[in-house]
Amino acid sequence: MLKRHRNFFHYALDCLKKYKTRTFVVLIAFTIAISMLSSILFLKDGLEREAELSVSLAPDITVSYLQGGRVLLLPSSYIDKASEIKGVVRALPRIWGYDGKGLNTYTVRGLDLSGVEVDYGFSNLVKKGRFLVPEDAGTGSIVIGELLAGVLKVDVGDTMILLSESIEANRFTVVGIFSSETTIYTADLIVMPIDDARKFFKIPEGYVTDMIIYTDPEVPVDNVAAELSTMPNARVLTKDILLRGYKAAYGGRGGFLVTFWVILLSAVALVCFSQATIVGRESMFEVGLLKTFGFTTLDIIEIRLIESLILGVFSASLGMVIGIVYDIWFKAGIFAQSLLGWAFLPAEFHMPVYVSFPSVFSLYAVTVLPLLFATTVPAWLNAITDPELAMRRAAA
Repeated sequence: MLKRHRNFFHYALDCLKKYKTRTFVVLIAFTIAISMLSSILFLKDGLEREAELSVSLAPDITVSYLQGGRVLLLPSSYIDKASEIKGVVRALPRIWGYDGKGLNTYTVRGLDLSGVEVDYGFSNLVKKGRFLVPEDAGTGSIVIGELLAGVLKVDVGDTMILLSESIEANRFTVVGIFSSETTIYTADLIVMPIDDARKFFKIPEGYVTDMIIYTDPEVPVDNVAAELSTMPNARVLTKDILLRGYKAAYGGRGGFLVTFWVILLSAVALVCFSQATIVGRESMFEVGLLKTFGFTTLDIIEIRLIESLILGVFSASLGMVIGIVYDIWFKAGIFAQSLLGWAFLPAEFHMPVYVSFPSVFSLYAVTVLPLLFATTVPAWLNAITDPELAMRRAAA
């Protein structure tokens, strides 16, 4: 029995070689469609994975101040109020913002380092040098992202001049460089002591940009968030809300592109159906001859299914390889801009690519299944035809 199916496999390979036009059309069409679709899916998976890594470094809860629907500076008194809520282990002030001109925009984050037992999750991300310590307050010490260090061509120990919004020059010393493990989160990040950030952004005393909350693991985060929400003008964001927001943004943009390429795949499947139908007419004599030699209808359909399976698996595999190469070596081109929206991508930036099992399975499914259907119907129509009638039609 195994030898029988192995012979069918070899015969299917011979058929693929025999009908070169059909094989070439199907292979090229599906490879192009899958290469673009896989590029999008692997980028989307990479961005979602980056979002999970980024959120894992975020505090349990972030609280900012809303007034008239706009985010304003948060009074420092809110930090003392938040510290009194049950389940809050630590409430810390934070000053952060965006700075730079044109395309050279970066994120500046000022952290409270005085008497803090946690390191905000950044210490393990430092690739060179070290993270900030309480003694760095007021010294102009900073830790920057690896991408930013490459763009500005600075290293640990170098001095940087940053212009504030008021066009004042501020001198900083690089004491550490983040690794690219979390590419998006730390790529353009500059971390400094909170007092230096207050001076840089000219934030008045008694105010901060927002506050971050670390909660007791034994107390549900949602309960603490509900208590914090009772504070006037407070906008409360938990880790879960941030992660859902990231995934919704990346998933929505990726879904639009995926829909476009699925429509293209449907068109490709119709082309394959047309090609299979044409070849089916040309192979009527062959089918009639096979049935004369004792091949059953199921045998003929099995041969055609093997052909489709070989074409589908090969074109999907080749398409995924091309998609990965396009994402890594060509930095995803237009798909990167579409998925990230307005974000600026420096030439040194590499989009995160992640090959997940669900995406690989989906790519094989959307290739093989339509191809099997597109070739099975013509094969069945030919196989059920009387052998003598089939050979007469082919000879006519």
